[in-house]
Amino acid sequence: MTETMIEAYPRGFRAPGTTFMISGGLIGAVGAYLFQVIGANAIGSEAFAPISLLWTAFFILATITLVPIEQYVTREVASGRKAIPNAARATYWFVVAAAVVSGLFVIVTRESLFEGSWQYVVQAILLVVGYSLLFFGKGVLAGRRRFGEVGWVLIIETVVRLLAGIVAIQLFATAESLGWAMVLGGFSVLGMRWWRKDSGGDDAAPAPAIRFLGGYVGGSTSSQLLLGGAPIAAALFGASPSLVSVIFVTFTLYRAPLTLIFALQGRVLPYLVGLTGGTDRRRLARIAGLVVAAGVGLALLGALVGWLVGPEVVGLLYNEEFIPERAVAALAAGGVMAAAAAQITGQVLVAEGRTSRLAVAWLFGLVVALVMMVLYRPEPGLRVAAAFAVGESVALFFMWFLAARK
Repeated sequence: MTETMIEAYPRGFRAPGTTFMISGGLIGAVGAYLFQVIGANAIGSEAFAPISLLWTAFFILATITLVPIEQYVTREVASGRKAIPNAARATYWFVVAAAVVSGLFVIVTRESLFEGSWQYVVQAILLVVGYSLLFFGKGVLAGRRRFGEVGWVLIIETVVRLLAGIVAIQLFATAESLGWAMVLGGFSVLGMRWWRKDSGGDDAAPAPAIRFLGGYVGGSTSSQLLLGGAPIAAALFGASPSLVSVIFVTFTLYRAPLTLIFALQGRVLPYLVGLTGGTDRRRLARIAGLVVAAGVGLALLGALVGWLVGPEVVGLLYNEEFIPERAVAALAAGGVMAAAAAQITGQVLVAEGRTSRLAVAWLFGLVVALVMMVLYRPEPGLRVAAAFAVGESVALFFMWFLAARK
């Protein structure tokens, strides 16, 4: 980045719009839960199961492919380079692959998980397409430090999806109609014309996308199978449609801290990019250590709170049929806090472009979780919750170890 460009943007966390970006993230998280609460209570746990699985599958794919794309674009733009067309060309095939995988997953499981409806196939593909544009736009805006506009992206997407969902329930009261409301949310922010903010240098060579995204996607695949795969794993282990919905709403509700981190980590990355290289490398290692220490404490606290009041919190928002077992609530809450700390710690590796280390940490956590599910065989809800909590804890410690090393 040139000296002129560095002077044009305040360093650290002094850039304007941070408060509004955080507010947008909070509104987005609350709006997502309201969408699920309204839809689930309106059509019931059994009928809501396809939406639970569609949301879960998309969440996994989005965090595997679209979040890394957003981070790559943010890093490129924060380094003074244009995202269009170079970053767009570099990430195009990742989006195509995600759309194909999303559609194929629903096709293969259409009869068993999606009531035989072809509408979910189309929705699964369009979700990836629409949100790929949204995540790319967030990367451009975050890299340009237009954090207030990132907040507007989060708000507009959430409000449009929520309003569309309410209208869909009033007019049709079907799961398929909620799926179309989800699709509309991704395309809703095109009216912001975020591509007009992509004004970096044209002559600067982009960072190698395959190396960056390959490691990041590899790590995200393992992390999101851990984080978002609980409802699908429970279904594969024989859980009833009602139990699948219970696990979905429980994990989604407790995922609030991590959902907010995914929305706002673009605010942190430009700051960490500025610390890469030289003596600031030690500062990055200290940041990673502090985050992990805080994460351990918060994971223990989260598990305790989940045990004491977790089912009651779910009961405040959903009907009685959605309330989880106390042990499932505790493990889900504690595991989510460990996952949140690991995600923040991983931003150090993203800033340095060492994304292959992300893959190592998350893969190790996933392997441990899979072994746990094979060896520990209680009812499906407790089985996947225990594996999730153990896997996320292992991933957190490996992330700290790899981030602290040179």
